[in-house]
Amino acid sequence: MNQCQLMGRLVRDPELRYTQSGTAVASFTIAIDRRFNRDKADFIKVIAWRNTAEFCAKHFVKGSKIALVGSIQTRTWEDDDGKKHGAVEVIADSVYFADSRKSDGQSGSPVEDAIANGDFIPVDGEDDDLPF
Repeated sequence: MNQCQLMGRLVRDPELRYTQSGTAVASFTIAIDRRFNRDKADFIKVIAWRNTAEFCAKHFVKGSKIALVGSIQTRTWEDDDGKKHGAVEVIADSVYFADSRKSDGQSGSPVEDAIANGDFIPVDGEDDDLPF
C-alpha cells in the first residue's frame, strides 16, 4: 500500500500548468516541521492533477496550511550531459484546508462569515418553537 498523509505550509504559491491535452497539473512544495525537532523542516514536493490542481491554485497561497492524502512516487531521468537525476514526489489525491482561520481576516466558516458580516439574523423564541 502506498498512501501518505501530510500537513504543512506552502513554501510558495502553487504553479498551475496544463498539458498539451489540456489536463491541469499543479506543483508546489510544503514545509513540514519535524515531529521531535521543531527547529528543522522537511520540504516535500507535491503534484496535483485535474480538479485537485485547479482547486489548489485557486484556494492556496504561500504560507497556507494544507493537509493532503496522496501517494509517494519516485522518478529518474538523464539530462543532456548523461548525468542521472532522481526525484521523490507526493501525488495528491485529496487536499484539505488546515488553517483554523483564513489569513485575510475572515473566519472561514460560512456561518461565522455571515455573523461577522451582519448577515445573520437571530431568531427570537425557544428552540422548541423552531420548525425543525
